[in-house]
Amino acid sequence: MADVVAGLAVFGAVIAVGWLLVRTRAVPADADGVLTRVCFFAATPALLVTTLSRADLTAVLSRSTAVAVAAELTAIVSAWCLHRLVLRRPTAEATIGALASGYVNAANLGIPVAVLVLGDAATIAPILLLQLLVLTPATFTVLDAVTRRGNPSRLETLTVPLRNPLLWGVVAGTAANLGGVDLKEWGGGYPAQGLEMLGRVAVPLMMLALGMSLAGAPRPLRNPAPEEASPSLQGSPVAEAGSEAHAVDTAGGRLPRVEEEPAHGVRSTSQRGAGRRSGLWLAVGWKLAVMPGLAVVVGTAAGLSGAQLLAPVVTAALPTAQNVFMYASRYGAAKDLARDAVLLTTAGFVPVVLLAAALLH
Repeated sequence: MADVVAGLAVFGAVIAVGWLLVRTRAVPADADGVLTRVCFFAATPALLVTTLSRADLTAVLSRSTAVAVAAELTAIVSAWCLHRLVLRRPTAEATIGALASGYVNAANLGIPVAVLVLGDAATIAPILLLQLLVLTPATFTVLDAVTRRGNPSRLETLTVPLRNPLLWGVVAGTAANLGGVDLKEWGGGYPAQGLEMLGRVAVPLMMLALGMSLAGAPRPLRNPAPEEASPSLQGSPVAEAGSEAHAVDTAGGRLPRVEEEPAHGVRSTSQRGAGRRSGLWLAVGWKLAVMPGLAVVVGTAAGLSGAQLLAPVVTAALPTAQNVFMYASRYGAAKDLARDAVLLTTAGFVPVVLLAAALLH
């Protein structure tokens, strides 16, 4: 427990440095965007390659990993049912609400938290693959359908994950591991040294960028005009690094907002506002309480306990990924809910991790 607290204290201190750098104007307010792209396109893929190339893959593909995957899928599906059938939100908004309830920040926060709390970044790789190869294409398919988007480049949209350097970092590291390749034997070891150097800066750069982004983030529960909701988070790493490049740039521009009314009739503005606030609190509660609880239940049923159970619970407690806000912005659905869920779950996940560590470590 003491090790976890110490690790999270270091985590918080580096975030605070990033926040202070922006608040004191030592760096430009948009500096987090540059750091995010450095992490996304260079440092984090290098970290994944070096980590996975020497990881024990039997430990990575374990019952603990299966529990984390099962908890995320269960949380997203069950949250969608509640948003759609209980809160009676339109399908597009229910989809964004479900992602806000379960799509975890696997890269920008998942990797440093895995390093600090679990001691191994490799444990997050299966969750990255689940989100990049399954959840993202499925989300685009559903949102394209319900917003009736005329999309001549649907193939390009659905192949977004294949243009993600994090995916290729996982693939390259895993391939090197399975092929028995020692990266230090290639090119006199210089390529391996370069990868190691880049990988070592990934975690501190992610934390600095997170602090910088929080310094300029809007207050949750505000209702900004559409044009002010996006810029404060565009390119920020409050959650997944680099999501802007892949959720927006490959989309061919933003779409007009499409409001799909529930079948039971037109609702008043106050009713819609109350419904959206209910959706936000449902998403935040589901992400920070229900999803970790699901990990505990599924993990216990799978025979996990102690440190083995801690890994999927910590993964489940990770905050909502920035990708969700980008998808909401792109399709004009539940943007405020997605933005506020990212901020509130980012602020709230540390107590959940500490509680899980106290009970399970």
